[in-house]
Amino acid sequence: MTRKRRTRSRRRISRPVLILGLLIGLAGLGFLGLKLTENGVFTVMAVTKEGVEEQGVYKHFLFAQFKMDSLDEAAYIQREDQKVVALSEGFVNLNTKSSLENTLYTVDGSDAAGYTNGAYGADALYLDTSSDGSQALMQISGVKAWVSIEDIQLYLFDESLSCSYYYVSEGVLYHFISTDLLQGNGNTLSLEQAPDFMDEGVIYYSYDGNYFYTDLSKMTDDVRNASHENAVNPEAHYNFYQYVPHRSSTHLTSADYDSFLADYGINQQATTFPCSDNQSVLVQSGDQFLSIQEEIGINASMMFATAVNESGYGRSEYAIVNHNLFGHAAYDASPDSATVYSSIQDCIYEHAYGFLQNGYANLLDSRYHGSWFGNKASGINVQYASDPYWGEKAAHFYYLLDAHQDFADAQSIEIQTFPVEKKIPVLDVNNPKTMLYVYEPGDMASFVIQDQVTIDHEEYVVVASEMPVSNGQIDPQTPYDHAQGLVLRKDLP
Repeated sequence: MTRKRRTRSRRRISRPVLILGLLIGLAGLGFLGLKLTENGVFTVMAVTKEGVEEQGVYKHFLFAQFKMDSLDEAAYIQREDQKVVALSEGFVNLNTKSSLENTLYTVDGSDAAGYTNGAYGADALYLDTSSDGSQALMQISGVKAWVSIEDIQLYLFDESLSCSYYYVSEGVLYHFISTDLLQGNGNTLSLEQAPDFMDEGVIYYSYDGNYFYTDLSKMTDDVRNASHENAVNPEAHYNFYQYVPHRSSTHLTSADYDSFLADYGINQQATTFPCSDNQSVLVQSGDQFLSIQEEIGINASMMFATAVNESGYGRSEYAIVNHNLFGHAAYDASPDSATVYSSIQDCIYEHAYGFLQNGYANLLDSRYHGSWFGNKASGINVQYASDPYWGEKAAHFYYLLDAHQDFADAQSIEIQTFPVEKKIPVLDVNNPKTMLYVYEPGDMASFVIQDQVTIDHEEYVVVASEMPVSNGQIDPQTPYDHAQGLVLRKDLP
C-alpha cells in the first residue's frame, strides 16, 4: 500500500500586510536613528512686540534651525545651559577671554587656520552655525571663518550694542573699531581721503572694508549670498595705504619723517627708558629706513609706519632698550620674549630682509598672502598679528605720514588691486615665455604698475615683482634690484 506524501500548504502574506510591516520597520529604524542622533536640547526663541516668546524645543539642532529660519521675527536658538548657539542675524562677540589669549578659527571653505584677539576687535558679523551647533561662521576684517561656539557669544542686532562702523568727517574716512561690544569702548582710525560714494553724517557698516552698507540686515543678506547688490558702492573699494605692496618705493624723505614726528611734539632722540615726551628713537632715523629701501627694495615709509605703530612712536621699552622697533617675537602670551638687536639699523635690516623678503613677502614661504598690510583675508595681517585690524592701523600711520606731505606716495604710486578669478601668471621681463610666479583663483592680487609695453603684438603691464629675480626665477636670497615682471593686459580686470 503506497502512502501519499503530505505537502504543507504555504500561507501567502498579502501585499498590504507586507508593506505595512516594512513601513513599521522603517519607522522603527527612523525613530532609532533620530534617538541616536539627538545632540542636545535646543529652544527656539523669537523676539516679538510682546517680548521674547518660546517657539519650540528640539533635541536635534537642525530641527531647531529649520524652525528659526521659518520665522519672520528676529530669533535665536539656545542650549539647555542657556548658551545662545544660533541667530537669525546679529553679532559674534569675540571679546570673551583675557587679552593674552587668542581665538582660533578655520577659514571657510578650507582647512587654513587663523587667529584673532577680541581685545583688539570685539565684534564680527554672524553668518551661520554648523549642523551640530558647535561652530559659528563669522566675518571679520575680510575673512569668513568658523569659530567654536564655546569661544564666543552671540547677540541679535540691537542699538544698545556698540559695534564697529565707518564715518566721514571733513573729507576723511574714519573707522571706529569696537573693543567692547557691551560697554562701548573702542578705537578710531583715520584711513584715507573719503571715497566719492561716501557722505558725511552717515554711518556705514563693513566687515571687509571693501563693500559698505547703511543697513546691518541688508549687509548680512549680501554676505550670506555672496552678493553686493545692497552695498553703497557697486565696485569693491581698496584703500591705497592698506593694499600698496611693500615692493613699492616711497617718495618721502628723512626730513619728512622728522617733520611728521615734530608735529606730535617729538624732536629729540631717546637714549634711555622711560624717555621724555619729546623723545623717540625714530628721530633722525629716516636715512636708515631709506638706505634699507635702496638695498632690500622694501618701502621705507611702510616700514616707518609699522615702527610707529608697533613701538608707540619709537618710545616703547622694546624700541629703546632692545632696539626692537617692530615687536619682533613679542608674542601676546610672552611679550618679554621680544628680540634684542644691537642697533636700530640691524633691526630695520632684519625686518626688511628676514621678516619680509624671506617671509611675509616671499611667495615660497607659507606666511605669504601678499606683501601689502592687508587684513585677515590677504596681506601681512593674515599671520603677522593677532589684532584683526593691525593692517588698518599700520595703514593709518602711513596715511598720516603721506598726508603730511600732500599725499606724495598716493599720487605717484599706481596700484591695481582685485580678487583673482582666473590664473594670472607673472612673467619674466626678459623672456615673456618664462613664468616667475602665478596667482590662483581665490587669491588677492595687488600690483604696483610701472609701465605698459607691447611685445610680439601682445600688450603687457610692467609690475614690481613681489620677489627678487635671478636667471628667470624668483630667489629670495638674491638682491632685489628693482625686480620687475610682466602681466598680460588682458589678464587684468
